[in-house]
Amino acid sequence: MSRSPAPARLASLVLAADRELHAAGVDGAVLRVGPLAPAGSPLAWFPLEGAHPLDVLLGFTAPAHWPALGVSCAGRGRVLAGGGPPTGPAARPVAEPVRVTVLLDRAGAAAGVVRRGDRTTPLADPPQGTVADACRRALGLPTAPPPPSTLGLWTLVWLDRLVERAATGPGTAPGSWPEVARLHPAAGPAGGHHPGGVPDPAGLAAAAAALAEAWPWHRLRAEPTLADVPGPPVPEALAAWMDDGMWARWLLARLPARADLLAAVHALLRPDLAAAVAAVAGAAWPEVAG
Repeated sequence: MSRSPAPARLASLVLAADRELHAAGVDGAVLRVGPLAPAGSPLAWFPLEGAHPLDVLLGFTAPAHWPALGVSCAGRGRVLAGGGPPTGPAARPVAEPVRVTVLLDRAGAAAGVVRRGDRTTPLADPPQGTVADACRRALGLPTAPPPPSTLGLWTLVWLDRLVERAATGPGTAPGSWPEVARLHPAAGPAGGHHPGGVPDPAGLAAAAAALAEAWPWHRLRAEPTLADVPGPPVPEALAAWMDDGMWARWLLARLPARADLLAAVHALLRPDLAAAVAAVAGAAWPEVAG
């Protein structure tokens, strides 16, 4: 296995990649650092040509002689117009083109820069998200830990089902608590169907907690089809390539934001049903019930 570059060397390679890609007019690329030779640059990059970095990185295992791997992606960043005060018209965010370039090495170090026009700024924190997770997994590194429980995931799945059902058309919103409760994963196969009947909100919250205890992230990753999230199913081999942290973030990223789902529930369901849903959700996120 090749030796990882020192942190200062990694930072200089990121700057070199940013300059090369900017000069070449390349919007996105996968980067790799080869063996650290005494002379010449070990850096190489491969244009994405419109593909998403995950199209290349998911399931990929970097050769052992690559000490570092990374990506460069262009997008739009938001800044305060004119750097003005936090109030008034000048505070409205303005979108501007940005490029983010990062490298991660096998020792777990990371370096990155953000380019805005002719200005580059070092990233203050290590890169996060599914693309950074994929780089780490390609290098055989662990990613950040998952949430301590799958309870939030099951709750988001439930809220998403409720909103999808209610938004289908006039008269499609669940009109009773049993209809609402039966959409919860704890009332489905993973939760044991609850043969004793539909639980009340407190009972459903307890059943959801039991479901989360029975299905921690590592078990859920071993049976990837069980998590009913939007998008195509994840093959077992790809779920095995991930670790629990990446798997959790991958699933959670496929669902709408918690605040958006709760707002939609309150807009689409009767007030009493929406309040009952919020009470159950409060077991996963106490601030919701408060």
